[in-house]
Amino acid sequence: MARATTDERHMTTDNPLNEGLVHEDDLPLAWTEVEDLPSEQRLAAINVSNEALIRACEGLEESHRPSEESPELAHELARVEAKLNLVLELLGDWLRVQGGQPEPHRVRFNAQGLEWWAGQGPGPGGLVRVELHVCPSFPRSMTLFGRVVARQEDADGVRTLLAFEGLSEAVRDGLERMIFRRHRREVAQRRGKA
Repeated sequence: MARATTDERHMTTDNPLNEGLVHEDDLPLAWTEVEDLPSEQRLAAINVSNEALIRACEGLEESHRPSEESPELAHELARVEAKLNLVLELLGDWLRVQGGQPEPHRVRFNAQGLEWWAGQGPGPGGLVRVELHVCPSFPRSMTLFGRVVARQEDADGVRTLLAFEGLSEAVRDGLERMIFRRHRREVAQRRGKA
């Protein structure tokens, strides 16, 4: 289950997850150690791609708000939206099967860093390229780079903590918006159950 928290379970003095809301979920993730960040041009292109993915995810997560002025039109738009959502889910399922999506891992992230648990992990201080699938209904990954600031082996496997490097402000802002929206939705769902 997804959770947005300001959890203090894994505090270190240089923990990038200490700032703001943190989203926690089981998400597909793959990582590779790299020598250097890509060139400035390539990094800019990766950031543009990440921004587009965040916008697409925002569009898929937004639900239609019915218009009070025209209930008939609102009803028809809701029907069309439901059909499009079904088509997108089926297409996403098919693409996941075809594309060999990486296995899900328990992750926590915000706009500053990422933490995940796996059977193995990169070494401390290493630079890592991460492919993270942040949008379950859209099987495309964000490409993120970060420096390993903590690595710990425990009963859950290897916990790796990265501080992001090379993210544009637009990507950071998009991640913050995404985490805030998910947190707000989770709070509303908890209140609805109470």
